[in-house]
Amino acid sequence: MSHNPYTQAADAYGNTAKATTVNQRALEGQILLKAAQKLETLQKRLASGEVIPVMDVEDVLSYNRKLWTIFSSESVNDENELPQDIKNNIASLSVFIFKRTVDLQADPTPDKLDALIDINRNIASGLMKAVENAEKEADSLKKEGQEQADMPENASMEKPAEPLANIEKTDMQT
Repeated sequence: MSHNPYTQAADAYGNTAKATTVNQRALEGQILLKAAQKLETLQKRLASGEVIPVMDVEDVLSYNRKLWTIFSSESVNDENELPQDIKNNIASLSVFIFKRTVDLQADPTPDKLDALIDINRNIASGLMKAVENAEKEADSLKKEGQEQADMPENASMEKPAEPLANIEKTDMQT
């Protein structure tokens, strides 16, 4: 293990970022994709003319609603570090999703599911891109830290200050 502070900082950042932010975003993206898949399966069943038991419709809508209830709750959490405009957008999307869900419970039709499917997929895509970008940034920081670690311990990033040393010697002699 290196004693280089750059390597240690990059490793700590990379491990923490991947373990928390990246994994959380990836998980949220995967769950949104799962919800979109459930909604799409329901949509196909409705479009085929299949008579779907109310509980099947409710199970799919409930899964999506619970997911967006969590997002909505987190958007108003003061400890959430997201920028306020993103929190506001999440809250607005949540309200739309809740209204559309009630509408679907009253009258489940395939076309009403399009918006929910699209929203889930688009948000998931954004989260997955954020994960990809965070992983690239963490890898870049780790590589920079490794380059620093590969330098000899006594090596400096700057050129040695020999001219200054010579000036000091000259000043001392006079």
